[in-house]
Order: sequence, then C-alpha cells, then structure tokens
Amino acid sequence: MMMDFSTQDMPSPDLEEAFRVTLVFGATADVGRLATGGARTVRPVTGGRIDGARLQGVIVSGSETSLTRLDGVTTAELSYLIQTEDGAIVRMAGMGVTSDCRGADDQSFDGMRMTIMFEVDEQSSHAWLATRAFIAERPRDSDTSIIMQIV
Repeated sequence: MMMDFSTQDMPSPDLEEAFRVTLVFGATADVGRLATGGARTVRPVTGGRIDGARLQGVIVSGSETSLTRLDGVTTAELSYLIQTEDGAIVRMAGMGVTSDCRGADDQSFDGMRMTIMFEVDEQSSHAWLATRAFIAERPRDSDTSIIMQIV
C-alpha cells in the first residue's frame, strides 16, 4: 500500500551553527589509481579543535579518505576521535562530496559538503550528539569546517 506523501506536509528545516572544527593534517598517502576506477588518497588527522556552545575539545586522531571518481567528483569518508574538555571521548564520522563537478559558470559554494554523525557513550553528558542531525561545509583549501545542526 502506497502512502500519500507530499513535501507540503513537511516542515522546512532550519540550520543552526553548532561547531567549528579546525584540523591539522599529516602527509597525504596516495593509494594510486584503482583497478575499479578513480584515485584514492588518505590524509591522517594529527590534531585540531572543535569549538561550539555545547561542545569544546581537541581532535586526538582521525583520517579522511578520498576517492576522486572518473567523472571528476571527489567523495570523502571522515572519522575523528575527539576528547572533550570534560574528558569524554566522542567519535565524529561522516561522508562528503566536493563541488569538483561544477560547471565553469557555477558560482555556488566551492568545497566539500558533508553529512555528520556522532558516537558517544550513552551515559555521557554529550549523548545528545547521537540524537541530532548535522551537516557541514568546508571551503576548498581550508582546514576549518562549519558544522550545522538541522533543527
């Protein structure tokens, strides 16, 4: 049985800035051209900070793994471990896509857009992170992402 569904029934979401994440990257490892197509690179995250009204801490470790596809679009998987100022460990993970496929006349955002999720101990004061939806943007050639909570 098909449900009757209309986007008119959905409220329009708003975005609120939740955090800024600034990363320190190590040397990029080039996996090379893949037999399945595209080129893979891995960038280790060796440090950084996360700062927002409800969460502050340091980036302990992590990585970003990128695949530049044959169509020129780059996708990325990210995973960082955060130690909050109160000592909790939080895992931040996500997936993103770059704007490499934009046409020459496209003046919209130039960088990476990501979906973000958090994993945290259920007893932590930061457990709320695991129950919210987040997106992020990082301009090209920047080490800082702005993470927005969907409200």
